[in-house]
Amino acid sequence: MADTSFMRLALRLARRGYGATSPNPMVGAVLVKRGKIIGRGWHHRAGLPHAEIEALHDAQKNGHDPRGATLYVTLEPCCTHGRTPPCTDAIIAAGIKRVVIGTTDPNPKHAGKGFKILQRALPVFS
Repeated sequence: MADTSFMRLALRLARRGYGATSPNPMVGAVLVKRGKIIGRGWHHRAGLPHAEIEALHDAQKNGHDPRGATLYVTLEPCCTHGRTPPCTDAIIAAGIKRVVIGTTDPNPKHAGKGFKILQRALPVFS
């Protein structure tokens, strides 16, 4: 599968949060390693773990090590503490080697900041 196919899947996953995530956006994430999907996630409801964390948990629950994987996420990962810790920290700690992001977060607390954090920390960034 190409990057666009994995991102389409992440977009489909994001729609599962329709009507439940407000005031947060709907977000989906897919974790891929060696061309195989190892984790999937979406933001279920405000205050619960974000899509990136759900995908990491899904991979680990199924016995997959996310280290070295690519994360496809529909929205720029958050980089501040709110009801949940920053997703950028979790992505870096998990050893993700590449992140493909659908769009910049329009929230001024995050807009572009998550990109910068990941660009500094990861060897490959899209």
